[in-house]
Amino acid sequence: MTRSLLKQLKSPTIFAIFVLLVTSMSNECVLAVEPNTIDPQTIQQGRALFEREWQSRNPNLGNDGLGPLHNAKSCAACHHQGGLGGSGDARFNAKSIGIEKMQISGGPINDNVIATSIRGFHPGFVDSMGTVVNTLAISHHGGTPVYRSYRDSLMKNVTAEFSEAGGPTNAAEVRRANANPIVYTAKSGNYDISIRARMFQRNTTPLFGSGLIDQVTNKELKALAKQQEKHPEISGRPATLPDGSLGRFGWRGNVSSLLDFCDQACAAEVGLETERKPQPEDPTLPAYKNPDKDISDDQIKTMAAFVAALPAPIRKLPEDSEARQAARHGEQLFASIGCAICHVPNVGDAQGLYSDLLLHDMGYESIDLNPADPYIYKVLALTKVERSVISSLETTTIYEDAVSSTYYGRTSVMSGTSKVTNVTGRGLESVDFSPVTRGESNIRCSPFSYSFDFPQQPNTIRRFIPTGSRTTRKVENENSRARVKNEAGTGIRTASGNDFYYTDTTKARKDVFLTRQTNYLRIHIEPTNYMQEWRTPPLWGVKDSAPYMHDGRADTLLEAVSMHDGESAGTRDRFLNLSHSDRSAIIKFMETLVAP
Repeated sequence: MTRSLLKQLKSPTIFAIFVLLVTSMSNECVLAVEPNTIDPQTIQQGRALFEREWQSRNPNLGNDGLGPLHNAKSCAACHHQGGLGGSGDARFNAKSIGIEKMQISGGPINDNVIATSIRGFHPGFVDSMGTVVNTLAISHHGGTPVYRSYRDSLMKNVTAEFSEAGGPTNAAEVRRANANPIVYTAKSGNYDISIRARMFQRNTTPLFGSGLIDQVTNKELKALAKQQEKHPEISGRPATLPDGSLGRFGWRGNVSSLLDFCDQACAAEVGLETERKPQPEDPTLPAYKNPDKDISDDQIKTMAAFVAALPAPIRKLPEDSEARQAARHGEQLFASIGCAICHVPNVGDAQGLYSDLLLHDMGYESIDLNPADPYIYKVLALTKVERSVISSLETTTIYEDAVSSTYYGRTSVMSGTSKVTNVTGRGLESVDFSPVTRGESNIRCSPFSYSFDFPQQPNTIRRFIPTGSRTTRKVENENSRARVKNEAGTGIRTASGNDFYYTDTTKARKDVFLTRQTNYLRIHIEPTNYMQEWRTPPLWGVKDSAPYMHDGRADTLLEAVSMHDGESAGTRDRFLNLSHSDRSAIIKFMETLVAP
């Protein structure tokens, strides 16, 4: 590529046309996964599981089935718009509560005081291990009467109308629920407690064409991100998960494969415990445990096979020649103003996808306190200096990741006394640390006051994680050390720090040294606005998937485009500055993308 072309690519319009030429938008129909790639009987069995209405069962029968907490009784209950496997309207939005600010004063503060204070707001913010988190999923159905009373009291603080199905009745109610803070004040003994929280929601995503999305490779995702580095406005990044895989599914891109997506959805939405994912806990029954799994791996694989076989959405042009011409003109405008930079027409075998499956900063108004995973851009082995410093520590944990990835995003731990050991150029030092922000503490704690403010952006550049330990064996002919008889009585044992050795007293006089060594990796994280980053939703089938945006805050496509911000602000403004007829043409183009 010549320097002159690279210079021209600094223009958003020229860059968009370049992407249009590379990706080609000529396909008007997308074929589904070939029917003969999956056994038809397996697909039919998977469909039956997808449509099955699960029932709560007596634990004496082996497991508890549905719930105790759940958002629906079946997968099909939410995924139904435009056909089985489609999206769901606002009534089926998944809800969570996120704490933006918390203050405690009036006496000595420790983690127990924090946990007790937050339980009064809702006991679900403290898990069965006593860990305090700042986000909580609020299931639509189930739970003990005590749990339901907590849920009802929270909903009374949200001045929006909710349906019997559990979610808001329309997009306007979504906006109202998200905008109104939930305020809680209480006095517990000498302590004054103040909490400000907000409700966040997730729109049900359509599953059409998921089999093709599942086949998008890491190489293709990284190539799209690399391509966008040349763009002056857009900077999408792959969703990098804690295990190093790249995400393709979920609004935060926090699920890497379709099988994992089905696995997690069974647990989070229907309350079916799987081999890997626990069902949501009822915090008012902390001692309760499901006696067995509710759904087997074979059943999840069968369900995933059905979802993978769902046809991809199609392109349906109007029959009227004038409307058809307007839609084609809208397609050209869609690319020229920059929409096709993120809503890439084709990615690998997913032809007509209109998504790059990358995470993008969508602006402050889109904040959700269940954040995306931080961007891990480099994983390295330790240097010699770091290894020698770490090996001299008495502690074996350099960094304990207190922020875990969940179905709706990552959950952050709240604590007033957390510590972590940092490796610096001068060595290691122990410092006060808030896992919520990974370095820049938004928690302030003194003996008689505690304050938490939700973070805007993580800024940890390095962290060290243990990857396992090993024991090495070394034999030496040295008998000069002091010895003590070991517990088994088979030899002589001498211990020194992490090293210890046995002297074999029945054979030759040899010392056997055993050394335990913990292995670490150095993880480099690039700071991002991870609370307002969202995966680009595929536009195929968009006509039949209202409401729009990650929480269903937009009733129409016009509203959805107008609500774009952050990286997409420039594209949004170019759209709004078009003539009425050109804006309408773009909407008409998007309306040609229909459910199969």
